[in-house]
Amino acid sequence: MVLVWSAWLAAFRVAGQGPAGVQELDVAARQKLAARDANGALEAYRKLAQMVPQSAAYQDETGFLLAATNRTAEAVPYLRRATELDPKMAQAWYHLGAALWLVRQPDPAVQALRKAVDLAPGNADFRLRLGQAYNDTGHYPEAARELAPVAARMPANAAVWETLAGALARQNRFPEARDAFRHAVELDPKNDAVRNNYGNALVRSGDPAGGLKEFRRILEHDPNNLRVQVNVGYAYIAAGDMQAAIKQLSAITGEHPEDAGAHYDLGIAYKSIDDLPHATGELEKAVQLEPSLAEAHYSLALTYIDAGVPAKAIDQLRAAAAARPSYMEAWYQLGNTLKDQGDAEGAIEALRRAVALDDQNAAAWNNLGLLLRRKGDQAGAEEAFQRAAALRKAEAEEKEKKLQQGIKK
Repeated sequence: MVLVWSAWLAAFRVAGQGPAGVQELDVAARQKLAARDANGALEAYRKLAQMVPQSAAYQDETGFLLAATNRTAEAVPYLRRATELDPKMAQAWYHLGAALWLVRQPDPAVQALRKAVDLAPGNADFRLRLGQAYNDTGHYPEAARELAPVAARMPANAAVWETLAGALARQNRFPEARDAFRHAVELDPKNDAVRNNYGNALVRSGDPAGGLKEFRRILEHDPNNLRVQVNVGYAYIAAGDMQAAIKQLSAITGEHPEDAGAHYDLGIAYKSIDDLPHATGELEKAVQLEPSLAEAHYSLALTYIDAGVPAKAIDQLRAAAAARPSYMEAWYQLGNTLKDQGDAEGAIEALRRAVALDDQNAAAWNNLGLLLRRKGDQAGAEEAFQRAAALRKAEAEEKEKKLQQGIKK
């Protein structure tokens, strides 16, 4: 960092220490940094931060070196001070964000990193770290938005492509995730975790054969990789080969009865061939082993409904929604099931949650309208019916448009 001495050095004379002393100590600090003597450099920059307390640069350097030497909690005050002294110093905001992340303050960390990127939008490293922070805090659209331009500027960086792909996959944008994972695999072909994720993205984007190919490449040199073995079974399900899936997953659950994911996929395979007793048993094992597995609770609920036990289905749907409050399908199915069981108030509450999560669900609006009308809430019912009618009209118009386009071709 190049410091401009002429404008401010004279203003910060310290008793017994003139400008020459500051300059000499600054040179010494730089030399220690160049020699990779982090502790020596830190000692020098601490002194400089005391001697010239209004220097954002010295506060930042001190904070950075404290964090680099695993004294992050001590680093944060220096870095905060740097941003206060020079609010336009992008590097200080970046260092502050990184330090706050390390001391487990994710929200302030993201805010600081956001500030760094806003001040230096062309800095790919700043944007990458912000994208990673968004990804790790579950803000996947924001992560993808930050990481896409980084990938364009750093096309040979496998970690960038992997992180971007992960953000896209968490949004169910699987064709885009597939392409990003492919870049990561090409750049880091020995990374089995990335190749496994690439295989999953291939399966999710409609290419189970491609996914199987990637999974088998991993198993060639790592035949005991349990996660990949389970994914082979999942790929068979996606390909519609339920017998192969059941054979694969049954072997896994026999050897690894503690694996919730294998029981879940096996339950899905059995349900797909209407073998409800086996499906129920496998899905029950899945939720027992991993109560937070929202999809397993939901699939078990649908299996109970098919088997004619809606009371058990309600419990599982509530568990699915509790495990993932944003699970619109669980709220919608819960509303419908409660409606069928005569619990109008519970159904209204669940359907309201469903349309709050997805206001484009015409069926949910219609069912909500029916329940509100029975309750005597005519205004609420009319609004719900209008929303349902508008959505269905838009759907019909879109279908007609596509049909006409097909005819013209």
